[in-house]
Amino acid sequence: MSYCHLTMDERNVIYRMRFQGYCDAEIARCLGRHRSTIGRECRRNADAEGRYFSGTAQTWANCRRRAHLRRPKTSQRRLMAYIGERLLDRWSPEQIAGRLSVRPPAGLEGLSLSPTTIYRWIWSDPERTRQFRPFLRIARKPRRKPYGKPSRQGQILGKRSIEERPVEANERTQLGHWEGDTMVGKGRRGFLLTEVDRASRYRMARKVEACAAEPVAQGLQQTLRKLPAEKRRSLTLDNGHEFARPVELEKKLDLPVYFAHPYHSWERGTNENTNGLLRQYLPKGTDLTQVTPEQLRSYVRQINHRPRKCLAFQTAFEVFHPQPSG
Repeated sequence: MSYCHLTMDERNVIYRMRFQGYCDAEIARCLGRHRSTIGRECRRNADAEGRYFSGTAQTWANCRRRAHLRRPKTSQRRLMAYIGERLLDRWSPEQIAGRLSVRPPAGLEGLSLSPTTIYRWIWSDPERTRQFRPFLRIARKPRRKPYGKPSRQGQILGKRSIEERPVEANERTQLGHWEGDTMVGKGRRGFLLTEVDRASRYRMARKVEACAAEPVAQGLQQTLRKLPAEKRRSLTLDNGHEFARPVELEKKLDLPVYFAHPYHSWERGTNENTNGLLRQYLPKGTDLTQVTPEQLRSYVRQINHRPRKCLAFQTAFEVFHPQPSG
C-alpha cells in the first residue's frame, strides 16, 4: 500500500483511543496503518509533557509541510535571466545546466537546473516559446547515400587512409589533429572552409571563392600555417573534389593529410557536429555570399566560447588556449 499522510479524522481516532488506553498496535489495526506510523505520530506531535492532542498535531503537521514546500527554482529571476541570456547566445539547455553545475557565475553559486527543467520552462509559456525557439538547436535526419550505388568519389591518387592516422588523433589526447570540410550556400553561391581540432573542438572557418582545389588549398594554408607546430599535427578530410590534390596539400600545409572512407561521414563526426552548430547561424538555404568575414568570425567566436559537455563543460577556447597554472 502506498504511503499517505494521516488525516484529521485519523488523528481524532488516535487521540480518543490513546485516551481510552489502547496501545499503538491496536490503534494501527483499527486505522489500517502500521504501528510504527502511530508511534512516530505520537512522538513527533506530543507536547512538552508527552500528551497528544489531535488539533495540535494537525496544526504542527501542516506547518512542517508548508516549510518543506520549496519555491521552484524557475521562480528565481536572476537565475532565469542568466538562462535566458545564454539561450539567446545559442547555448543549449544541456550546456547551460552543465556550466551552472561546474562554474556558476557570481551570485548563482549552489543553484542548478536540469536540462529538462529548462526545456519545460521554455515550453510552459507561449511567449517564451516564441522568444527562445529560434535559438534552440534543430536536429535534422542526415541524408545518406543509398546502398548499392557505385561511388564516383574517393578515387584520389596518393592519399593517406584514415586508418593510418596516429593513435593520439583517434583518441583525442593531443591538440593539433584537425578535421576539415566545406559548406556550400544557396544555389551553390558562397562557400565556407571549416576546420575543427579533434581534442579541443576548437573551430576555425573562413570564406573561399570557390569549392575547388586551388582556393581551398590556399584557404587551408592561410589558416593552418599560422598555428604553432604543437597545434598543427595532422588534417583529416573527406573525398570531395576540392581536396583532390593530397600530395600538393601536404607540401603546402607541412603536415600529413588523411582521408576518411567514402560516404563514412561519421569518421569525421567532430567536423560534422560543429558544422551543425554553425548552421544555427547559417541555416541551409542561406546565401553565403551575403555573409561578411566579420559576421563569420563572430559566429565562430560564440561557438568556441560555449561550454561543451564532452569537455566537462569547459569551452573549446579554454581547452585550446589553456591558461598557465599557478
